[in-house]
Amino acid sequence: MLASAFLHASWNAWVKSRPDPAGALISVVIGAAWPSLLLLAFAGLPAQASWVWIALTVAISIPAQVLLGSAYREGDFAVAYPILRGLNPLAVALAAVPVFGERLSPGNAAGVLCVSAGIALIGWEAARRSRTMTLRGLGFAALAAAISAAAALCDTKGARVAADPFAYAPLIASGNAAAMALFQARRESLPALLARHWQVALFGPVLSTASYLIAIWALLHAPVAQVVSLRETSMLFAVAIGALLLRERVGPWRWAAVALVFCGVLLLRS
Repeated sequence: MLASAFLHASWNAWVKSRPDPAGALISVVIGAAWPSLLLLAFAGLPAQASWVWIALTVAISIPAQVLLGSAYREGDFAVAYPILRGLNPLAVALAAVPVFGERLSPGNAAGVLCVSAGIALIGWEAARRSRTMTLRGLGFAALAAAISAAAALCDTKGARVAADPFAYAPLIASGNAAAMALFQARRESLPALLARHWQVALFGPVLSTASYLIAIWALLHAPVAQVVSLRETSMLFAVAIGALLLRERVGPWRWAAVALVFCGVLLLRS
């Protein structure tokens, strides 16, 4: 899962470094269709019992993205995104008890709290510097986190029913690509968009697909709260990439957040 987190942070950092990050992100989501369809050609389709969960996951993900976009309009990405990512493991851990009967040990529960607190601290530190996020924006981010947690639970159910990550994950990515293409086609020319971001659209999906495949495989072998929490450690790699490659400043609060998340990883492994 740390490998999945690193890959996730890598393609997100690449997107962030582009002159038009929003367009680059859309290009990665749509571009994920090509490696996904290639994988489906070899692995075949997953069990039909998982298709309803695939449809639910894709359908739930769309309003989560819309709400996150609303949060971005109310304040900085650097504030809204960590809040979403920080609340997600906590929401999943709480929901996994009634949904899957997965109760974490005290040490693992403390690990989830540390990861969530560390990521949320990154958002708080950004809010403290920028002072641009409104209470309405915070509400949008919190609601997006709740919906994202619901999508993660549907994803978990579908992956476990399918029991084949190489068939399940590509079908989800293809569905997301189709949904994003339909949504974006109403706003601009898709060929022009993909042509502007052809490097990201071609190579970014390789990283995103590999990251997602690992996460789906992990859901077959570990409790969902542990998997989601470890995947959110991509924020650690994002901080490192930002400091080393993008020359972003890392202050004492951010180092404290990194320490919290690292302690969470150790506790999740205990």
